[in-house]
Amino acid sequence: MRPAAAADRPRSLAALLDDSRIAAAILALSAVFVLFHDLGGAALFNPDEGRNAEIAREVLETGDWITPYYNFLPRIEKPMFFYAATAASFKLFGVSETAARLPSALAALGILVITYFFVRRIAGAWAALWSALVLVTAVQFNIFARIVIVDMVLAFFITTALMAFYLASIAELQNVKRRYHFLMYAAAAGATLVKGPIGFIFPGMIVVAYITARRKWSALKEMELGWGVLIFLLIVTPWYAAAEMRRPGYLAYFLGQEHFVRFLTPHFNRGKPWYYFFGVVAVGFFPWTLILPRIAARLWQMRDDFALFTLLWAVVPFAFFSLSSSKMSEYLLPIYPALAALAGITLAYGLQRIDLRLLAAAWLLLGLACLYFFAGLIAPTLVPAAGREFVTQLPRAEIASVGVVAALLFFAAAWTTLTAPLERLMPLCCVAFAALFFIGHRVIAPISLDRSDKELAHDSAAVVRSADATVPVVIYDTYLPSLPFYLALHRPMAVVAHRGDGEILGSFYLSKEWPSPAPGYDPALLTYEEFDRQWGQRRLLVFVKEKRLFELHGAKVLLRADGVALVTNR
Repeated sequence: MRPAAAADRPRSLAALLDDSRIAAAILALSAVFVLFHDLGGAALFNPDEGRNAEIAREVLETGDWITPYYNFLPRIEKPMFFYAATAASFKLFGVSETAARLPSALAALGILVITYFFVRRIAGAWAALWSALVLVTAVQFNIFARIVIVDMVLAFFITTALMAFYLASIAELQNVKRRYHFLMYAAAAGATLVKGPIGFIFPGMIVVAYITARRKWSALKEMELGWGVLIFLLIVTPWYAAAEMRRPGYLAYFLGQEHFVRFLTPHFNRGKPWYYFFGVVAVGFFPWTLILPRIAARLWQMRDDFALFTLLWAVVPFAFFSLSSSKMSEYLLPIYPALAALAGITLAYGLQRIDLRLLAAAWLLLGLACLYFFAGLIAPTLVPAAGREFVTQLPRAEIASVGVVAALLFFAAAWTTLTAPLERLMPLCCVAFAALFFIGHRVIAPISLDRSDKELAHDSAAVVRSADATVPVVIYDTYLPSLPFYLALHRPMAVVAHRGDGEILGSFYLSKEWPSPAPGYDPALLTYEEFDRQWGQRRLLVFVKEKRLFELHGAKVLLRADGVALVTNR
């Protein structure tokens, strides 16, 4: 009998683990699971998710795809692109938390894909696989991939622009350079439509820093700036021009207040200490933060063109935003593909023994956290009082899964200290992180109800919707960001506030300008004097903080929930 050909023989487990194609398939399945599993399971977190989802819902309500509205009042702090994308998701899949989060999840998947192919082009398959794994498991990237916020879509366009620029810089054929450069300009325009000038400033300052550091002045000619400006303007101008014509003064406020004033002054109350972003990266890049020293050492050893570019990609925005008077953790989201690429290449080329121990420490910390949670599920008295009710309600299957995750992470910690090739850790990492995400999501979902107005809306929906359309629904000097989304009213709620005093519904613009609502809708802003007159003249339904009930004389409480009361005057 003829012996079986080598290709027909069963492959050993070690050979399977060493196969980058097997690792890629496992990573792809794990990444899709992490990004899309039960995307709508958690309630919309206040304030950003509830507000952004409602703005998108009102695109469909008003039929206006030019001006964003929140509670049917103009919301001109951001351009329309992200809200339009979310509204399109609502139109296709229905208004829900899942549809609201879909654009962010798709943008995150897009970043993973282009990062994988980019790093594969530069450093090979294993470096690309590790880069994608690092990116999808980094805490901040993972969280922002599943929430309704503009910054993940912004990061997608910025990542595309910067990777296109670098591929153009190393391409040999002129027509290939041109295609990559044109893609860069189009992506920068997309980013500008998502969040304004930072869309081209972010990639622009990295490109300028790279050209200056390399003293590669010929790159400016190769970039065909004339064509680039034309492409950029053709994409960006139509919406910005339409928005200005629809609401004169939009550009002056948007560019002046939301960018220059926000960056240069503490006017918007977003100030943080100078070291704020060091903490953001330390937590946001975990568990890979522990190998950042090794990444830095490898950069020093490599000193090549790609290392310089990715280093500038990470460091220049970090320094730029550290100088800003306004600091938010999401500002650094676009640097994570660069950090992931550096980490992926470092992992693919092997770690020294001390680095392996640091990586093992990350798995060990996560494993100990799971072990503590597992112990708390068995003996609830070990869990803080606030979480005992939750852990006692978990099914046995989920209790067992927590123990499995802890075991996987402990095994991963042990593996990294062995002499076996690090590549064989990849499938285990994928499975362990997917399982860890599954457990984490089970914890976050019930917590989200305490950070959302979903239950308040559920309790009050019958009362509000049964009221006559002529009865105003009022929010008394407070901010309930996701309440409009969950009530899904076809008219604005009247907000009682002081004119010119801080923020109204999270917007300085509303407080300062006191604008009119979308065409065809009733006024949505009331001064205290106007509210007092209406309180004595007509029936109102009013949402008010319980601690301020004493201000509404003769109020009849209809329901109470989460420190908020729904009252009426007659």
